Amino acid sequence: MESAVSGEEDDFGNEKTSVAEITMKLEEAEPDTVSSAETTVRVEEADTASLAEATVSVEEEADTGKEKTSMAETPVSVEGVDTGKEKTSLAEKIVSVEEDDNVKKKTPLVETAVSMEEEDTVKEKTPLEETGADKTSLVDDSSSNNSVGEGFESSNPTKDAQIYPSEDLKVDAKPVDNPQQDTTIAVQDVTISEVLVDLAQCFKTDKVFDSREAVIQWCQEVGRKNNTVLVITKSNSKPAGKGSIVELGCERGGVYKNHKRKDYKPKTGLKRKRAPNTKKCGCPFSLRSLCMAGNKWNIKVRCGRHNHEVENALTEHALIKRLKEDEEQLLARLTTSGLRPQQVLKVLKERNKENHSTIRTIYNARAKLRMLEMEGKSVMQQILKLSTQFHYMEWHRKDEETDELKDIVWSHPESTLLAKCFPSVLLVDYMCKTNRFKMPFFNVLGVTSTGISFVVAYVFMEEETEEHLSWVLTQLKSLFLPDNLPSIFVTFGDPLLVNAIGAVFPGASRLVCTSHIEQNIVINCKNAFEDDNMWNEFYHDWEHVWKAKSEEDYVDAYAQFVKTWKTRAPACVTDLCDTWLEHKESFCLAWTRNIKHFGNTVINRVETEHSPLKKSMESSAGSFFTCWEAMHNLINNQIAQIKSSFEKSLTSVRHEHQIPAFQVLRNHVSQYALDLILLEFTRSEDSGTDAAACECSFRSTHGLPCAHELVKYTQEGRPIPLSQIDQHWKQLSVVPVLENSVGFDCLTEVHLLRQRWIAASEPDRHLLVEKMNEIANAALS
Repeated sequence: MESAVSGEEDDFGNEKTSVAEITMKLEEAEPDTVSSAETTVRVEEADTASLAEATVSVEEEADTGKEKTSMAETPVSVEGVDTGKEKTSLAEKIVSVEEDDNVKKKTPLVETAVSMEEEDTVKEKTPLEETGADKTSLVDDSSSNNSVGEGFESSNPTKDAQIYPSEDLKVDAKPVDNPQQDTTIAVQDVTISEVLVDLAQCFKTDKVFDSREAVIQWCQEVGRKNNTVLVITKSNSKPAGKGSIVELGCERGGVYKNHKRKDYKPKTGLKRKRAPNTKKCGCPFSLRSLCMAGNKWNIKVRCGRHNHEVENALTEHALIKRLKEDEEQLLARLTTSGLRPQQVLKVLKERNKENHSTIRTIYNARAKLRMLEMEGKSVMQQILKLSTQFHYMEWHRKDEETDELKDIVWSHPESTLLAKCFPSVLLVDYMCKTNRFKMPFFNVLGVTSTGISFVVAYVFMEEETEEHLSWVLTQLKSLFLPDNLPSIFVTFGDPLLVNAIGAVFPGASRLVCTSHIEQNIVINCKNAFEDDNMWNEFYHDWEHVWKAKSEEDYVDAYAQFVKTWKTRAPACVTDLCDTWLEHKESFCLAWTRNIKHFGNTVINRVETEHSPLKKSMESSAGSFFTCWEAMHNLINNQIAQIKSSFEKSLTSVRHEHQIPAFQVLRNHVSQYALDLILLEFTRSEDSGTDAAACECSFRSTHGLPCAHELVKYTQEGRPIPLSQIDQHWKQLSVVPVLENSVGFDCLTEVHLLRQRWIAASEPDRHLLVEKMNEIANAALS
């Protein structure tokens, strides 16, 4: 259709028309004659700032009534209801655009698609609004055929609609009363469909997969290489397999959904006004896999486009940090072995250099593993189940009214055997803040012949009262044989604990840790001395008191100490006398040097055990299950170390132990005991064979030959007999052996027979065996 406007031609070959002519022709058009006309409006900025010229080209298809619109043209559809009058096509519609005289800078006009509806006649004319967009090219492109209103949605109305060349926009504009005023156009159904990334070619493949898991793994691996995270969006499995489908999409597909009920209210009664954060942006990326005959799966790309930019790297993404199946199995084994989370993470990263897991990943995996092990049980139910499974000795009591736990005692099955093997000395200590309930942790340790400590039992108590302590010690007493009860308890001096031990084990000696006393004195007394030299003198005099070797020496040292410091540091002297010297028999050397404590006078061993225990418990917010698991792993490691030390003492010989005095003791006495005897050899050079000079304290406290005895054996050229070694040092297994010593192994004849056997040839040994059989049979008959 030819244009009805004539005049000068512009750069595109169209005729230019003045604003006055455009306005006149627009008013001449009768509204009631407009029925259905499709127009294409081209708007161009005028050469001058005072006038805006526009050319209108209109094309109409006679047969189909469809419009052909170039990308640079804006379709305008005007519909009118039939009023009985003849319908005419408006061949030309001219839109007048006025610019403000005060605007000095030229403003480019932007094409806007407008759909106008009229019931009877077009009564009002709406001018197009100017926008601040960049000037748009008006070159026709016959291959583009965009119709108005094709499924684009938006919920945000806007006054000025800025349209980019690659976007489609549907705008509904209502008629206004005054066409000369600026009109606010309500924008609806707007969707930005700009394609930023297209990965369709990456997922197109003719490969056929053998299982559903193989399909998912392949898709996620390809997506990972292209910095895309794929998740399962739909899955439909059929019993026969054939016809099953699985769909995968971008993790940013879909929209945010609030799953809380509308009437949801927090417990505080105040609704939290917190804006939700979401990755969902409606990404259309989608893959579909179908199970065919023979349980074979294919891949089809339904949509390979993303509507968002992909990440540069996925190293911090949760999917990349996720553990693989074999890594989860390894984590379970390492956790069972007692490794801490940091150690487990180190092993995983050394095993796989591409592992991006963090410590939080390990914590979450361990929590998941623990939940699977719980199998829906409560914490205490799970603990009791595991205690039975691993054959623990367990005692507990609870409040009958509230059914709450009051006290609970555990003892590892092999710890009970070790307690029977080494019952003489027990070390007792408390440790608090190991669990979320802040219940005191009561730890009892024994010491083996190889010098390694082991956990006899561990306890959680409701309160640190004498009644609770007595109940715990009563359960502990049942671990030992009636005729082989503990004889020494080393504690930190708590009066309640000391009284409870005296009530349950009346025949046992109660020693106070000398290291604990020293620390207490330094804390309470050192600040009273401004001069360090005076403090050193005071502490030296105090050591002279408690390290006195006899009761007479103690009395003299104490009198001198009080006389020297009563006036110079009265508060310190009073504190020492009232707090510690009232229990002098429990720590002063004049009394403890006659007690067989095997060298255990401090509870540093217990505190040493606490360090790995606290680390293995991870935090003070753990449950009983966490503490039980940590203790179980710790005890297993202890027992393995103890068995190894037993094996070394039984099978190997150190170079320094290859002396004649140890000829009988080697592989029958622990290497730790032999080391102690070597230290006593150095004292024998000063004491000689004089028993008075020796004082024999080593024999009394350790059950080993003292200095003057060692000199005697050396001078006579005899090895130290086994009978001179306490049974404590000869116990080299976890099976208790009760031996009644009769002194047979110390007979000279037995020693000579041993020497004869070593020097004899094979035929002579057969003769010796025959004679020993005759003697043995004669004794039995």
